[in-house]
Amino acid sequence: MSSPLKSFKPLLRDLLGECLFLSSISNPSRCANNKLTIVTFHRVLPEELRQKYPYPGICVTPEELRWFCNFFNQFFTVGSLTSLHYRFKNGEHPDKPYLAITFDDGQLDNLQYGLPVLDEFNFKATFYIPTHNVDEADILWHDRIGYCTLNAKNSGTVAIKKAMELAETYGIPLTSTSSFEDHIIQHAKKISPEKRKEFIELLENTLKVITPEWGRLMTWSEIRQIHQQGHEIGSHSMTHALMPQCSDQELTYEIVESRKHLESALDAEVTSFCYPNGDYDTRAVETVLQAGYQNAVTTKWGKNKPEQPQFQLNRCDINTFNNWNRKQELSVARFAFRLSGLQPGL
Repeated sequence: MSSPLKSFKPLLRDLLGECLFLSSISNPSRCANNKLTIVTFHRVLPEELRQKYPYPGICVTPEELRWFCNFFNQFFTVGSLTSLHYRFKNGEHPDKPYLAITFDDGQLDNLQYGLPVLDEFNFKATFYIPTHNVDEADILWHDRIGYCTLNAKNSGTVAIKKAMELAETYGIPLTSTSSFEDHIIQHAKKISPEKRKEFIELLENTLKVITPEWGRLMTWSEIRQIHQQGHEIGSHSMTHALMPQCSDQELTYEIVESRKHLESALDAEVTSFCYPNGDYDTRAVETVLQAGYQNAVTTKWGKNKPEQPQFQLNRCDINTFNNWNRKQELSVARFAFRLSGLQPGL
Protein backbone atom coordinates (compact mmCIF):
# COMPACT_ATOMS: atom_id res chain seq x y z
CA MET A 1 0.00 0.00 0.00
CA SER A 2 1.37 3.43 -0.90
CA SER A 3 2.29 5.75 1.94
CA PRO A 4 -0.41 8.41 1.25
CA LEU A 5 -3.16 5.79 1.07
CA LYS A 6 -1.85 4.08 4.19
CA SER A 7 -2.05 7.34 6.11
CA PHE A 8 -5.70 7.69 5.09
CA LYS A 9 -6.65 4.14 6.06
CA PRO A 10 -7.62 4.95 9.71
CA LEU A 11 -9.81 7.83 8.49
CA LEU A 12 -11.45 5.69 5.80
CA ARG A 13 -12.01 2.91 8.30
CA ASP A 14 -13.67 5.28 10.76
CA LEU A 15 -15.86 6.82 8.07
CA LEU A 16 -16.97 3.39 6.87
CA GLY A 17 -17.77 2.30 10.42
CA GLU A 18 -19.78 5.45 11.10
CA CYS A 19 -21.74 5.11 7.85
CA LEU A 20 -22.59 1.46 8.52
CA PHE A 21 -23.69 2.24 12.06
CA LEU A 22 -25.75 5.31 11.18
CA SER A 23 -27.48 3.36 8.41
CA SER A 24 -28.19 0.56 10.95
CA ILE A 25 -26.33 -2.00 8.83
CA SER A 26 -23.97 -2.82 11.71
CA ASN A 27 -26.45 -2.08 14.50
CA PRO A 28 -26.77 -5.12 16.83
CA SER A 29 -30.57 -4.92 16.70
CA ARG A 30 -30.23 -5.92 13.06
CA CYS A 31 -27.02 -7.98 12.92
CA ALA A 32 -27.58 -9.94 16.14
CA ASN A 33 -31.33 -10.45 15.83
CA ASN A 34 -32.34 -14.06 16.58
CA LYS A 35 -28.71 -14.90 17.37
CA LEU A 36 -26.73 -15.51 20.55
CA THR A 37 -23.60 -13.40 20.85
CA ILE A 38 -20.96 -14.56 23.33
CA VAL A 39 -18.08 -12.25 24.26
CA THR A 40 -14.82 -13.26 25.90
CA PHE A 41 -12.71 -11.36 28.42
CA HIS A 42 -9.55 -12.58 30.10
CA ARG A 43 -7.75 -10.03 32.26
CA VAL A 44 -9.16 -6.86 33.85
CA LEU A 45 -6.20 -4.76 34.97
CA PRO A 46 -5.54 -1.09 35.68
CA GLU A 47 -3.38 0.48 32.99
CA GLU A 48 -0.25 0.42 35.16
CA LEU A 49 -0.57 -3.36 35.55
CA ARG A 50 -1.57 -3.97 31.94
CA GLN A 51 1.78 -2.48 30.97
CA LYS A 52 3.45 -5.14 33.16
CA TYR A 53 1.49 -8.04 31.69
CA PRO A 54 3.02 -9.92 28.72
CA TYR A 55 -0.18 -10.09 26.64
CA PRO A 56 -1.82 -6.64 26.82
CA GLY A 57 -4.17 -7.50 23.96
CA ILE A 58 -6.20 -9.82 26.20
CA CYS A 59 -6.49 -7.18 28.93
CA VAL A 60 -9.09 -4.50 29.46
CA THR A 61 -8.90 -1.84 32.12
CA PRO A 62 -11.86 -1.42 34.49
CA GLU A 63 -12.75 1.77 32.61
CA GLU A 64 -12.71 -0.05 29.28
CA LEU A 65 -14.81 -2.89 30.68
CA ARG A 66 -17.32 -0.27 31.84
CA TRP A 67 -17.39 1.14 28.31
CA PHE A 68 -18.08 -2.28 26.81
CA CYS A 69 -20.75 -3.03 29.42
CA ASN A 70 -22.46 0.25 28.64
CA PHE A 71 -22.52 -0.77 24.96
CA PHE A 72 -23.95 -4.20 25.87
CA ASN A 73 -26.55 -2.62 28.13
CA GLN A 74 -27.72 -0.35 25.32
CA PHE A 75 -28.07 -2.97 22.61
CA PHE A 76 -28.43 -6.43 24.20
CA THR A 77 -30.20 -8.64 26.72
CA VAL A 78 -27.20 -9.60 28.85
CA GLY A 79 -26.54 -12.57 31.11
CA SER A 80 -24.50 -15.69 31.86
CA LEU A 81 -24.11 -18.26 29.11
CA THR A 82 -26.19 -21.25 30.21
CA SER A 83 -29.17 -19.15 31.27
CA LEU A 84 -29.27 -17.28 27.95
CA HIS A 85 -28.46 -20.34 25.85
CA TYR A 86 -31.42 -22.16 27.40
CA ARG A 87 -33.79 -19.27 26.63
CA PHE A 88 -32.34 -18.91 23.15
CA LYS A 89 -32.73 -22.61 22.30
CA ASN A 90 -36.28 -22.58 23.62
CA GLY A 91 -37.30 -19.82 21.24
CA GLU A 92 -37.67 -16.90 23.63
CA HIS A 93 -37.31 -13.60 21.77
CA PRO A 94 -36.66 -10.55 23.96
CA ASP A 95 -36.81 -7.00 22.61
CA LYS A 96 -33.00 -6.88 22.43
CA PRO A 97 -30.86 -9.82 21.21
CA TYR A 98 -28.98 -12.06 23.61
CA LEU A 99 -25.37 -11.48 24.67
CA ALA A 100 -23.53 -13.69 27.15
CA ILE A 101 -20.42 -12.40 28.95
CA THR A 102 -17.66 -14.92 29.67
CA PHE A 103 -14.31 -14.66 31.46
CA ASP A 104 -11.59 -17.25 30.89
CA ASP A 105 -8.87 -18.55 33.23
CA GLY A 106 -10.10 -17.67 36.74
CA GLN A 107 -7.76 -14.74 37.30
CA LEU A 108 -7.82 -12.79 40.57
CA ASP A 109 -8.28 -9.52 38.69
CA ASN A 110 -11.68 -10.77 37.44
CA LEU A 111 -12.85 -10.55 41.04
CA GLN A 112 -10.92 -7.43 42.05
CA TYR A 113 -11.56 -5.23 39.03
CA GLY A 114 -14.15 -6.98 36.86
CA LEU A 115 -16.88 -7.89 39.32
CA PRO A 116 -17.48 -4.32 40.59
CA VAL A 117 -18.10 -3.18 37.01
CA LEU A 118 -20.52 -6.04 36.34
CA ASP A 119 -22.33 -5.12 39.57
CA GLU A 120 -22.81 -1.55 38.34
CA PHE A 121 -24.91 -2.91 35.47
CA ASN A 122 -26.41 -5.81 37.40
CA PHE A 123 -24.87 -8.16 34.82
CA LYS A 124 -24.28 -11.85 35.45
CA ALA A 125 -21.43 -13.58 33.65
CA THR A 126 -19.84 -17.00 33.23
CA PHE A 127 -16.36 -17.57 34.68
CA TYR A 128 -14.34 -20.54 33.38
CA ILE A 129 -12.03 -22.13 35.94
CA PRO A 130 -8.97 -24.42 35.44
CA THR A 131 -9.53 -26.51 38.56
CA HIS A 132 -6.15 -28.16 39.13
CA ASN A 133 -4.37 -24.83 38.79
CA VAL A 134 -6.63 -23.39 41.48
CA ASP A 135 -5.88 -26.37 43.73
CA GLU A 136 -2.15 -25.85 43.30
CA ALA A 137 -2.25 -22.02 43.28
CA ASP A 138 -0.32 -22.33 40.02
CA ILE A 139 -0.70 -19.80 37.22
CA LEU A 140 -1.45 -21.09 33.74
CA TRP A 141 1.39 -22.35 31.57
CA HIS A 142 0.99 -19.67 28.90
CA ASP A 143 1.24 -16.94 31.55
CA ARG A 144 4.40 -18.56 32.92
CA ILE A 145 5.95 -18.37 29.46
CA GLY A 146 4.70 -14.81 29.09
CA TYR A 147 6.30 -13.58 32.29
CA CYS A 148 9.55 -15.24 31.23
CA THR A 149 9.61 -13.60 27.81
CA LEU A 150 8.69 -10.22 29.32
CA ASN A 151 11.50 -10.61 31.86
CA ALA A 152 13.92 -11.43 29.07
CA LYS A 153 12.87 -8.39 27.02
CA ASN A 154 13.24 -6.11 30.03
CA SER A 155 16.63 -7.61 30.92
CA GLY A 156 18.19 -7.04 27.52
CA THR A 157 19.91 -8.84 24.67
CA VAL A 158 21.75 -11.45 26.74
CA ALA A 159 18.57 -12.69 28.43
CA ILE A 160 16.68 -12.81 25.12
CA LYS A 161 19.53 -14.82 23.60
CA LYS A 162 19.44 -17.31 26.48
CA ALA A 163 15.68 -17.71 26.13
CA MET A 164 15.85 -18.23 22.37
CA GLU A 165 18.73 -20.70 22.60
CA LEU A 166 16.80 -22.70 25.19
CA ALA A 167 13.70 -22.55 23.03
CA GLU A 168 15.64 -23.85 20.03
CA THR A 169 16.58 -27.00 21.93
CA TYR A 170 12.83 -27.72 22.18
CA GLY A 171 12.19 -27.27 18.48
CA ILE A 172 11.26 -23.57 18.59
CA PRO A 173 13.09 -21.80 15.71
CA LEU A 174 15.19 -18.72 16.39
CA THR A 175 13.90 -16.65 13.47
CA SER A 176 10.45 -15.08 13.50
CA THR A 177 8.46 -12.25 11.95
CA SER A 178 6.16 -12.02 15.00
CA SER A 179 6.94 -10.46 18.37
CA PHE A 180 9.31 -12.32 20.69
CA GLU A 181 6.61 -13.35 23.19
CA ASP A 182 4.08 -14.34 20.51
CA HIS A 183 6.74 -16.38 18.73
CA ILE A 184 7.60 -18.36 21.86
CA ILE A 185 4.01 -19.00 22.97
CA GLN A 186 2.71 -20.02 19.54
CA HIS A 187 5.49 -22.56 19.01
CA ALA A 188 5.26 -23.81 22.60
CA LYS A 189 1.67 -24.84 21.86
CA LYS A 190 2.95 -27.22 19.19
CA ILE A 191 5.29 -29.30 21.37
CA SER A 192 4.12 -32.12 23.61
CA PRO A 193 2.73 -31.27 27.08
CA GLU A 194 5.65 -33.07 28.74
CA LYS A 195 8.26 -31.16 26.74
CA ARG A 196 6.37 -27.90 27.25
CA LYS A 197 6.36 -28.37 31.03
CA GLU A 198 10.08 -29.14 31.01
CA PHE A 199 10.81 -26.13 28.80
CA ILE A 200 8.85 -23.75 31.04
CA GLU A 201 10.61 -24.92 34.20
CA LEU A 202 14.04 -24.52 32.60
CA LEU A 203 13.08 -21.11 31.23
CA GLU A 204 11.92 -19.90 34.66
CA ASN A 205 15.08 -21.19 36.33
CA THR A 206 17.34 -19.71 33.68
CA LEU A 207 15.73 -16.26 33.81
CA LYS A 208 15.02 -16.28 37.58
CA VAL A 209 11.37 -15.32 37.06
CA ILE A 210 8.95 -14.79 39.95
CA THR A 211 5.25 -14.34 39.22
CA PRO A 212 3.80 -11.06 40.57
CA GLU A 213 1.20 -11.44 43.33
CA TRP A 214 -1.42 -9.63 41.26
CA GLY A 215 -0.95 -12.28 38.54
CA ARG A 216 -2.35 -15.18 40.56
CA LEU A 217 -5.57 -17.13 40.08
CA MET A 218 -8.54 -16.88 42.39
CA THR A 219 -8.78 -19.19 45.38
CA TRP A 220 -11.73 -21.51 45.94
CA SER A 221 -13.21 -19.17 48.53
CA GLU A 222 -13.03 -16.31 46.01
CA ILE A 223 -14.61 -18.46 43.29
CA ARG A 224 -17.41 -19.42 45.67
CA GLN A 225 -17.92 -15.72 46.39
CA ILE A 226 -18.53 -15.06 42.70
CA HIS A 227 -20.88 -18.03 42.45
CA GLN A 228 -22.86 -16.95 45.51
CA GLN A 229 -23.44 -13.58 43.84
CA GLY A 230 -25.32 -15.30 41.04
CA HIS A 231 -22.61 -15.73 38.42
CA GLU A 232 -22.10 -18.99 36.56
CA ILE A 233 -18.96 -21.06 37.10
CA GLY A 234 -17.89 -23.25 34.20
CA SER A 235 -15.02 -25.66 33.61
CA HIS A 236 -11.87 -24.64 31.77
CA SER A 237 -10.45 -28.17 32.17
CA MET A 238 -8.16 -29.31 34.99
CA THR A 239 -4.81 -27.98 33.72
CA HIS A 240 -5.64 -25.80 30.69
CA ALA A 241 -4.47 -28.66 28.48
CA LEU A 242 -4.88 -28.47 24.71
CA MET A 243 -7.58 -31.05 24.00
CA PRO A 244 -6.27 -32.47 20.69
CA GLN A 245 -2.95 -33.27 22.40
CA CYS A 246 -4.65 -35.34 25.11
CA SER A 247 -5.06 -39.11 25.16
CA ASP A 248 -8.56 -40.47 25.74
CA GLN A 249 -7.71 -41.03 29.40
CA GLU A 250 -6.38 -37.48 29.72
CA LEU A 251 -9.54 -36.10 28.11
CA THR A 252 -11.60 -37.84 30.76
CA TYR A 253 -9.44 -36.30 33.46
CA GLU A 254 -9.51 -32.80 31.96
CA ILE A 255 -13.22 -32.71 31.09
CA VAL A 256 -15.08 -35.18 33.32
CA GLU A 257 -13.06 -34.80 36.49
CA SER A 258 -12.95 -31.01 36.27
CA ARG A 259 -16.76 -30.95 36.31
CA LYS A 260 -16.92 -33.25 39.31
CA HIS A 261 -14.31 -31.20 41.11
CA LEU A 262 -16.12 -27.93 40.48
CA GLU A 263 -19.47 -29.33 41.55
CA SER A 264 -17.94 -30.62 44.77
CA ALA A 265 -16.25 -27.27 45.49
CA LEU A 266 -19.38 -25.24 44.74
CA ASP A 267 -22.08 -27.72 45.85
CA ALA A 268 -23.86 -26.81 42.62
CA GLU A 269 -24.36 -28.15 39.11
CA VAL A 270 -21.78 -27.17 36.47
CA THR A 271 -23.12 -27.18 32.91
CA SER A 272 -20.69 -25.21 30.70
CA PHE A 273 -17.24 -26.11 29.37
CA CYS A 274 -14.61 -23.94 27.68
CA TYR A 275 -11.97 -25.55 25.45
CA PRO A 276 -8.55 -24.15 26.42
CA ASN A 277 -7.11 -22.10 23.57
CA GLY A 278 -10.32 -22.92 21.69
CA ASP A 279 -8.79 -26.21 20.52
CA TYR A 280 -11.01 -29.28 20.26
CA ASP A 281 -11.58 -32.39 18.19
CA THR A 282 -14.41 -34.91 17.84
CA ARG A 283 -13.13 -36.85 20.87
CA ALA A 284 -13.26 -33.74 23.04
CA VAL A 285 -16.77 -32.87 21.89
CA GLU A 286 -17.97 -36.42 22.60
CA THR A 287 -16.34 -36.38 26.06
CA VAL A 288 -18.02 -33.06 26.89
CA LEU A 289 -21.36 -34.58 25.90
CA GLN A 290 -20.80 -37.74 27.93
CA ALA A 291 -19.66 -35.69 30.94
CA GLY A 292 -23.10 -34.11 31.18
CA TYR A 293 -22.38 -30.53 30.18
CA GLN A 294 -25.13 -28.58 28.40
CA ASN A 295 -22.87 -26.38 26.25
CA ALA A 296 -19.24 -25.69 25.37
CA VAL A 297 -17.50 -22.67 23.87
CA THR A 298 -14.69 -22.29 21.36
CA THR A 299 -12.66 -19.26 20.28
CA LYS A 300 -14.04 -19.19 16.74
CA TRP A 301 -15.26 -15.66 16.03
CA GLY A 302 -18.93 -15.23 15.26
CA LYS A 303 -22.48 -15.17 16.56
CA ASN A 304 -24.56 -18.30 17.09
CA LYS A 305 -27.71 -19.14 15.16
CA PRO A 306 -30.30 -21.47 16.72
CA GLU A 307 -28.90 -24.45 14.80
CA GLN A 308 -25.31 -23.92 16.04
CA PRO A 309 -24.03 -27.16 17.71
CA GLN A 310 -24.31 -26.66 21.47
CA PHE A 311 -20.79 -27.96 22.15
CA GLN A 312 -19.12 -25.78 19.51
CA LEU A 313 -20.44 -22.32 20.31
CA ASN A 314 -18.69 -19.33 18.73
CA ARG A 315 -17.37 -16.40 20.75
CA CYS A 316 -16.06 -12.90 20.09
CA ASP A 317 -12.80 -12.25 21.91
CA ILE A 318 -12.64 -8.62 23.07
CA ASN A 319 -9.44 -6.69 22.37
CA THR A 320 -9.57 -3.00 23.27
CA PHE A 321 -6.95 -1.98 20.72
CA ASN A 322 -8.95 -3.47 17.83
CA ASN A 323 -11.83 -1.15 18.68
CA TRP A 324 -9.97 2.13 18.79
CA ASN A 325 -10.70 4.80 16.22
CA ARG A 326 -7.98 6.93 14.64
CA LYS A 327 -7.84 9.05 17.81
CA GLN A 328 -7.13 5.91 19.87
CA GLU A 329 -10.50 6.12 21.57
CA LEU A 330 -13.03 3.32 21.90
CA SER A 331 -15.59 3.77 19.15
CA VAL A 332 -19.21 2.56 19.21
CA ALA A 333 -19.28 2.44 15.41
CA ARG A 334 -16.00 0.54 15.20
CA PHE A 335 -17.00 -2.00 17.86
CA ALA A 336 -20.43 -2.49 16.32
CA PHE A 337 -18.77 -3.12 12.95
CA ARG A 338 -16.41 -5.76 14.37
CA LEU A 339 -19.15 -7.40 16.41
CA SER A 340 -21.43 -7.50 13.39
CA GLY A 341 -19.16 -10.00 11.68
CA LEU A 342 -19.29 -8.05 8.43
CA GLN A 343 -15.51 -7.75 8.49
CA PRO A 344 -14.06 -8.77 11.89
CA GLY A 345 -10.48 -8.17 10.80
CA LEU A 346 -10.96 -4.53 9.86
